[in-house]
Amino acid sequence: MIVLKDFIHLNQEEIKLVLKWRNDENIAKFMKTQNITLKEHLSFLSSLKTDTTKKYFLVYDDKNIIGVIDFINITNHSCEFGLYGIKKGVGNLLMQEVKNYAFSVLKVQTLNACVFKENIKALNLYLKHGFKVIKEDNNFYFVNLNNPHRDIIF
Repeated sequence: MIVLKDFIHLNQEEIKLVLKWRNDENIAKFMKTQNITLKEHLSFLSSLKTDTTKKYFLVYDDKNIIGVIDFINITNHSCEFGLYGIKKGVGNLLMQEVKNYAFSVLKVQTLNACVFKENIKALNLYLKHGFKVIKEDNNFYFVNLNNPHRDIIF
């Protein structure tokens, strides 16, 4: 069973693990902000308590942590997401949770992401899940997915 644990409810061990993974070179190289300090991490976690435009979750599959999903720039219509797995082969599961939360809980119409051009693995995962590349710049592909369950108005 998949459980999403909001970052505002992490215990000390989980806080340390998230910081460790976030700064791991295999994950950090695909982040806009590279290495972060413990102080920055704690300040960020504290800010999530009052910031309604962001939601971050530790993802558990039963009792095992498999990764992190997040939503930023949340509005009534859209949000941007990010994810990273800490185990091989969890991308599809994390992507399904991203889509479920965005469309069922946040009830957004459009889900957006930007992907570093060299992160082919993430781009292929997003495309496999129905995302379309809508634009690009020197560093990023910008992708989106419209809510497949939105009400059709005639």
